[in-house]
Amino acid sequence: MSTHLHRKCLQYFDEWFKRGRKRKPLLIRGARQIGKTTAVRIFAEQSGLELIELNMEKAWSFTSLVASNNPRKLIEAIEFELNRDISPDNSLLFFDEIQAVPQLLGLLRYFYEEIPELAVIATGSLLEFTLAQPDFSLPVGRIELYYMGPFSFEEFISVLDHKRALEFLNKYSLDEAVPDVVHEQLNKLVRLYTIIGGMPEAIAAYRESGSLRDVERIKSSIIETFILDFNKYKGKTDTVLLRKVFESLPAQLGKKVIYSHIIPNVRANEVSSAIEQLSLAKVLTLVFHSSANGIPLAAEKNERYYKPLHLDIGLCLTQLGLNPVETENAEDLNFVNRGTLAEQFIGQQLYHQFPSYREPELFYWTRESRGASAEVDYLITDGHGGIIPIEVKSGRTGSLRSLQTITKEKGLSLAIRFNSDKPSVFNENRITPKGDVKYRLLSLPHYLVQQVDRLLQ
Repeated sequence: MSTHLHRKCLQYFDEWFKRGRKRKPLLIRGARQIGKTTAVRIFAEQSGLELIELNMEKAWSFTSLVASNNPRKLIEAIEFELNRDISPDNSLLFFDEIQAVPQLLGLLRYFYEEIPELAVIATGSLLEFTLAQPDFSLPVGRIELYYMGPFSFEEFISVLDHKRALEFLNKYSLDEAVPDVVHEQLNKLVRLYTIIGGMPEAIAAYRESGSLRDVERIKSSIIETFILDFNKYKGKTDTVLLRKVFESLPAQLGKKVIYSHIIPNVRANEVSSAIEQLSLAKVLTLVFHSSANGIPLAAEKNERYYKPLHLDIGLCLTQLGLNPVETENAEDLNFVNRGTLAEQFIGQQLYHQFPSYREPELFYWTRESRGASAEVDYLITDGHGGIIPIEVKSGRTGSLRSLQTITKEKGLSLAIRFNSDKPSVFNENRITPKGDVKYRLLSLPHYLVQQVDRLLQ
């Protein structure tokens, strides 16, 4: 992939490297094909470091020394096997696909304790399966974690050289009007991102040829690669069942998972196991229900109630078999596939808004009762202890009944709605059968989703 595909992670890697002897080995976690290896290579090149790259899925002789927990002996063996010097001053030691040699994860602590001057990075595509094993524990406090996802929307428009659009997003304030030409261009870019998605190979193909046909071919290949990976998953799940669940999940976006709706006539625990495996592989994310009575939201997580979120919106569109041209020309993203792609777009961006050293998590809220059910698409916190409900709606109005319900029940003063209209802020003041509802509604276009934290301040 072209080294022009710059990412925000490169700035983080640079900050990490400049800590010198205080830095810890960096472990990058994330799904397959999101660009972890490429990002490390680009970072080494930009920093003028000699990259010592070792794909641990290959058979290396030096792995026999991993159990010794002696990093100096291991480095000597690597130098001998590669016939290269490893200098603490200008080398970057990179263990790729580290899950193939799990003992090496434990050895990382000794690099930090005994050779802190040497920069060490490790990555793994199916790393979560190793970390989930009960007899395995990471050397907490001795390594630094970095959670990585597909290209975000703002990284995407940066790669496509829409510098003015990105500058507008980063400087926009709620008291300024958005010109029609800017609004239309940014909505168009949202639809383009929906088609292409955030997988680096798909973005690189579009940047090179401008052909959506090339993009669809590459996305189909990535999907097939994920399916072939099922054979590598650790567990008792049937690979045929995994494929069926994987192929059915895009149709379940935005819905609470009901196992019989995914694959009828298969035992719930088997479907649940398949979903757990796909979640460990980071192919899908589980958005859990929270009662939203306080923070942290995870304190009231209900693991029996969850919605699926796809790894990437572009792959999702391909799996759904939607026409890219029709999506590109759609007037409102919320009308495409009954709004599920808009919900995926917002969820995907929110999920990766967390600090990179924290494992991402996302929640929603629902109340199921006869004649009075309500559901809010997502919940976030404002950094000051407040909970903010989020709805992804079409058009200017769209029913806000669920937002009215949660703000009334939980005593919340602010809510967010995402749609394709220009930004607006207004006070909702309604009289309902259950009393007055008063809250401030921040209505934002999809393209401002990554600016939410800043705008809330």
